[in-house]
Amino acid sequence: MRKFRGLLLAMLASATFGFIPLFSIPLLNRGIDLDSVCFYRFAFASFFMWLICKVKRVKLDYSWKELGAMAVLSIFYAATSFFLTASYKYISSGTATTIHFFYPVVVALAMMLFFREKVSVWKVIAIAAGVAGVFFLSGGVSGEKISLTGLILVLVTVITYPAYLVGVNRTPVVMRMDGMKQTLLVLGYSAVIFFINVMVKGAHFTPLTTGEHWIYALCLAIIPTLVSDFALIYAIQLAGSTITAILGCMEPLVAVICGVIFFGEAFTSNSLLGMILVFAAVFIIIIVCSREKRAEKS
Repeated sequence: MRKFRGLLLAMLASATFGFIPLFSIPLLNRGIDLDSVCFYRFAFASFFMWLICKVKRVKLDYSWKELGAMAVLSIFYAATSFFLTASYKYISSGTATTIHFFYPVVVALAMMLFFREKVSVWKVIAIAAGVAGVFFLSGGVSGEKISLTGLILVLVTVITYPAYLVGVNRTPVVMRMDGMKQTLLVLGYSAVIFFINVMVKGAHFTPLTTGEHWIYALCLAIIPTLVSDFALIYAIQLAGSTITAILGCMEPLVAVICGVIFFGEAFTSNSLLGMILVFAAVFIIIIVCSREKRAEKS
């Protein structure tokens, strides 16, 4: 039951991450610059998480070790968001998404090499199906000439995101932390990092001046940030880094569906094939979890 809760939370985290374009693109189109969008996203999310902790009476008595460990992990998390977004300036978002989604392979290898986790044949098949699904969801073969700068930027995320996922799952001081306390720190640190990023650039925050601005910014902070990160942390604790990483394939699936419904993007044969492969990856993971549960009982 514990692992199945983790599986559901992993799918929730991944699916809600897919709503990022739905709320960020309208802000960008309405004149809010990217650095400001990133800061508002995490600043508002951390504020709401702090309110939840207060209502739930969660003791925010962090030790210096907890603060230090989460600071390092938050750098990896914020770096993933920054470098992936930066890569869009040089290569298409579809190509960047496809390359980025090789991170489950890195997570699986790290867990096998450094933590001796057994990765079954079916998990390898699920990873392959997920990567292939993301490839087709992102447009398949486009003939795009890939910029070296864009390639390097997105390849950084293939290292930083697995570092965050594995770190949350395997850092002793972090493993013992309450999920709410973890989520608050990740969101708070990320807000600080993007605030510093703007200050270092000598730039200014674009103000939210209309009701639309505020609605999109708050939705961005709550759905694909607060809910996603909260579910992600608990998913890693309950299901492990590898399964959580594989189920990340739900993110591009939801992003494509949002693009078709809300932005009038085309639904192609590549999209259909990608959806089938993603659902296959999810189905395989569910079967694997069922078998592992039965094996534990016997």
